[in-house]
Amino acid sequence: MASPAADDRPSPPLLTLGRVDRVRVQVGYRVRPDGPAYQQFLLDLPVPGEDGAGDVQGLDESRLLAALEPVLYAGADAPRHYSVHQHRWHTSWGPSPGALDIGVLVTTGTRATAVVAASQGSVTGAFRELLGMVGPPEETPTRRDAAVLRARRSVAAAYALDPDALSLSAEEHHAASNSWEVGLRSTAGERYDVVVGLVDGYAGSVRVQHVAPSEVFDAVGSE
Repeated sequence: MASPAADDRPSPPLLTLGRVDRVRVQVGYRVRPDGPAYQQFLLDLPVPGEDGAGDVQGLDESRLLAALEPVLYAGADAPRHYSVHQHRWHTSWGPSPGALDIGVLVTTGTRATAVVAASQGSVTGAFRELLGMVGPPEETPTRRDAAVLRARRSVAAAYALDPDALSLSAEEHHAASNSWEVGLRSTAGERYDVVVGLVDGYAGSVRVQHVAPSEVFDAVGSE
């Protein structure tokens, strides 16, 4: 017969958000609030805790957003307009990973070269700070097949496309920085330039740039 103390113990909750196995941060830049992003950055953060999973220790919402504040400037003296979303996902069906996604979209009003470059510098610094919160990832060379797969999945995630429908148009390996530049083309003819290993060669940091038709025309005309 169970003791009274055992009977009084509260039952564990049936509905929970579960543990977090993956944290993904996405930062995008667009010219207009209602327009598509011309450049997106993605970062998969290693989750601290035993066995690489569990709590989001040190990665709570306030610290994540504070580290991302520099991305709002994009070369300007004052922060630009933005939208932000947070999504937490968990299922009790099967061994599915729990996920935390945070996305920021910044409106720049222009796609000038200086703004694009400043945006990348701001994001790189912010991503490096986020990685510092969980400890630097292990330095592992990124193989060509893994880089192309990562590039396809990143474009698909950033622009809601089928990764298998993206064809490889170019590739370049930078061994010294452990990064890859990958060119992809969609079935609709849209082009994307991808850098895998943007932050210190970490393959989980990716830049995706949608190549505007005018940029394609200029490149062809300059040859």
